[in-house]
Amino acid sequence: MLTFFAFVFAIGLLVFIHEYGHYWAARRCGVGVLTFSIGFGKPLYQWQRGQTTWQIAAIPLGGFVKMLDESEAPVASDLRQYAFNTQHPAKKMAIAFAGPLTNLLFACLVYAGLYAHGVVTLKPIIGAVSAGSIAANAGLKAGDRITLVNAEKVSDWEQVQINLFSAAGHAQLLIGAKTAQGAEKQFALDLSLLKAAEFDQKILSRLGLSPFAATNRIAFIQAGSAAERAGLQVDDLILEINQQKLLDWHEFQDVVASSPSQALSLTVNRNQQVIALVVTPDAIELNGKKVGRIGVSPANDEALYKKMQQTVRLGPLDALVAGVIKTYDLSILTVKMFGKMLVGALSPKQVSGPLGIAEFAGQSAAMGWLAYLQALALISISLGVLNLMPVPILDGGHLLYHGYELLSGRTVPEWLALVLQKIGISLLLLLMALALFNDANRFLFGLG
Repeated sequence: MLTFFAFVFAIGLLVFIHEYGHYWAARRCGVGVLTFSIGFGKPLYQWQRGQTTWQIAAIPLGGFVKMLDESEAPVASDLRQYAFNTQHPAKKMAIAFAGPLTNLLFACLVYAGLYAHGVVTLKPIIGAVSAGSIAANAGLKAGDRITLVNAEKVSDWEQVQINLFSAAGHAQLLIGAKTAQGAEKQFALDLSLLKAAEFDQKILSRLGLSPFAATNRIAFIQAGSAAERAGLQVDDLILEINQQKLLDWHEFQDVVASSPSQALSLTVNRNQQVIALVVTPDAIELNGKKVGRIGVSPANDEALYKKMQQTVRLGPLDALVAGVIKTYDLSILTVKMFGKMLVGALSPKQVSGPLGIAEFAGQSAAMGWLAYLQALALISISLGVLNLMPVPILDGGHLLYHGYELLSGRTVPEWLALVLQKIGISLLLLLMALALFNDANRFLFGLG
């Protein structure tokens, strides 16, 4: 139920903000507004305010503002000056732009409020590097603090991940880091080993990076794995491997990875008792070579994790500036992601539909109101940027029409507008179909 209510509230609020931007601009430009609707289809509840009918409709996946317009219905001669189609092109552009702009302004204010309240982030210190991974092959190690990703400065793990997404389609990723010994180094990660579909929310783990420092205690054992067959149990503390004292989890990973199908002796502490076991890692192929895997995950070092946390709290003006910068950065990233999907550098599996948005809203709501606000801001940015795309029937398409009218002094021919509208509807339907297909794969079939 939390997911349902979080989704309905998020969509309702963000659609209201978007449509209210159009409504506010239309009223300021002297255009009559007939209907303000949250949702599509049959109206569930209506009320009148001035000349505008306000309503909540049955399908909560969007909304619209219906303006007085001769292209849609006859307009009385004494009201013609209030019709949208009679306005100067600059006013039409302002009305079209106001919806997406309001979504972006909302995100700015949310982020500004969060920075003023205080945002907890993680210092970009590498907690763990998976053995045999792309990051390990590049030379990165646990304890290194990332300072640059593709020449962009980063101060927390969120910025690291944003810049990693920007590198999709590149053959190489350059990471600058300060080692645990204090040396400044640059590391080149080979991205040619990753497929387009692997640039997703798991990009850090696919590269072999984790902000979480691992202990030698087992937190998870995969069913049917070599570890389960050997008798290992959750909460076992690994003391030795092949009669050698184990210093850290990374050393354990290295030995296991380099020993496919080879028996390894383990000494573990289980409930204050020392037990000897033998495990034979399964041989799997990774990047063209055989590596060992036993199917376990370590417990995180909670004390070190707390030390990695940092609270960013800014004054009102600085918070507002930071909110604008963050909204700008995420807007540019969204545009880049769309572009990379078009050229095949990113998989279209990244497109989410209603179920994906609902899951995101529900998970963030369960984490608390701060996480939920961040989710609202992120969805609002996506909504604003998507509507600015130069696709007919979207606000971006209307901006192109009105821009043409502003420059040429002529409106787009009616026949051409109809053709472009059909193209726009087709593209939007394809996007919706893709989003629903991805949702079905994730939530109904467990794929993607």
